[in-house]
Amino acid sequence: MKPSPDTIIAVFELRPFWGPELQRQFGHSSIVIRECRAVNDLLPSTDGFEKALIVIDLDSAIENCIKWLGVDVKQHLHQWPIIACGSAATADFEWPLREAGVTAFLPEIISGDAFAKLCRRQLGANRREESVQSLPAKRFQYEITQTK
Repeated sequence: MKPSPDTIIAVFELRPFWGPELQRQFGHSSIVIRECRAVNDLLPSTDGFEKALIVIDLDSAIENCIKWLGVDVKQHLHQWPIIACGSAATADFEWPLREAGVTAFLPEIISGDAFAKLCRRQLGANRREESVQSLPAKRFQYEITQTK
């Protein structure tokens, strides 16, 4: 009997893009990839898993994503890492989204291999606080000194 999987990546997007790519990338692993067409389905889909990662497509419904981050995520028992996939149109929302709990922000499409690698890093940290802290400190120092 095969053991039940303990890790899930829940993906919210209205049109399939990252979900199928992650299924291809993680097809031979025990990680479950679950596609959700409503942002409110993300957290319930992670119930029963020891580790989870949430991916949200901002271009699908940015207003719903922001509302969800502000209410549902803050009240949920687990604080899973969250990757927000956006575009040039959503790039200005990066820091407010990070303050709301997003641990990684993609303002453009990256390769499937690079996205899978990012997912593995985020899953390795497992919790939002750990994921954010795992970002290189020098990068933030550089950005702060550049804006002065």
